[in-house]
Amino acid sequence: MKVAFYTLGCKANQFETQALERLFAQRGHHVVPFDQFADVYVVNTCTVTAISDQKSRAAARRCKKINPNARLLLCGCYAQVQPEEAKAACGADGVIGTPDKSKILDLAEGLAPGGVRDLWHNAPPLFDHLPAGGLSGRTRALLKVQDGCQNFCTYCRIPFARGPERSLPFDLALEEARRLEAEGYREIVLTGIEISAYGRDLPGRPTLLELIEGLCAAAPSTRLRLGSLEPNTVTPEFARRCARLDNLCPHFHLSLQSGCDKTLYAMNRHYTAAQYQTACGLLRQAMPECGLTTDLIVGFPGESPEDFHQSLELLSRCRLGKVHVFPFSRRAGTRAYDLPGQLSQKEKAQRAKIAGDFCRTLERNDLKARIGQTYPVLFEQEAYGWSAGHIPQYCLVRAKGTGLHNQILPVRITGMEEETLVGEVLQ
Repeated sequence: MKVAFYTLGCKANQFETQALERLFAQRGHHVVPFDQFADVYVVNTCTVTAISDQKSRAAARRCKKINPNARLLLCGCYAQVQPEEAKAACGADGVIGTPDKSKILDLAEGLAPGGVRDLWHNAPPLFDHLPAGGLSGRTRALLKVQDGCQNFCTYCRIPFARGPERSLPFDLALEEARRLEAEGYREIVLTGIEISAYGRDLPGRPTLLELIEGLCAAAPSTRLRLGSLEPNTVTPEFARRCARLDNLCPHFHLSLQSGCDKTLYAMNRHYTAAQYQTACGLLRQAMPECGLTTDLIVGFPGESPEDFHQSLELLSRCRLGKVHVFPFSRRAGTRAYDLPGQLSQKEKAQRAKIAGDFCRTLERNDLKARIGQTYPVLFEQEAYGWSAGHIPQYCLVRAKGTGLHNQILPVRITGMEEETLVGEVLQ
């Protein structure tokens, strides 16, 4: 049987798709690209914004045009939050929620009935332990160690889609890391919905920092990269102990959302702009060459022009690299949906453009500062005589040469093209 996957949204979704690809292949099925003819199409949906919902529906409809007789299965956050709508709008044969995604195999093979099933609110959710690594040939493996969120930010539906916090047991996480290194992966990306909450539900309450140290020791020849962190995770001890880990990538994606205290409070974010700046300073003090990236929401209800510019000023003070800018998306069922001071789509789009242009300048400044330096690059792809990969700080680098796939080699940065560094491999 031929099966094709389409993934929207976060790295947790990407991890789950990779795991499903691996499970389907182990049962003897053939995984093919999504734009090819397949017997089964699986769309792993996202609901973080209204556009995510639209993209999920569009992907589902597209596969039916390729093969009208194919079995269409939906999973992920949109499928969890709006299961009946998703099934009707997409013409899906089966909809499964966020837990126990491995049951999709039985749905695909016709061993279980279709319809809407296995939504997490029908039973207490458990951590869905899926195999990390995906199909062979990849250089980087995603390892999901945490699921669920209990922050209930006023703009977000993810707690309703993913359920309460739960963690992969500590020993199983180390076992997965050892296996991934043995399979030849050169980098492991630690992911989850809220990895800063790792361990709170486990016996002994191991911390994220203890997990990071354990994984680095378990896979000493493999780079470890962290997913998104809450700013409050960064303490002097956290920064100091991270700096001692040779195979931890000095790249930290610190979730911001707004640089205005008034807006942060309205969002139910549990830090201030000053605390965010302190976290960035602690990381730069311990690891001067580290890369710092973030997310920014603009046009939140009640955000004044002055509030908006406070966010840009904080980004500048913190010398952020890449910033993902999102206009506020009004989501039914969230507290922000009914907040006063809703901005027009036009105003939100204008602010998103201003912030996007501003953040591209910040990114270019960060890249320019790296010209003349030498970094280890993990090469992941090649085309037309060039190879490309990422430095530990997660900046993309291009260099002349082929046959470098899955190697980590020193590259001297000689320049940049748009948002890509250019360098030469030092053999």
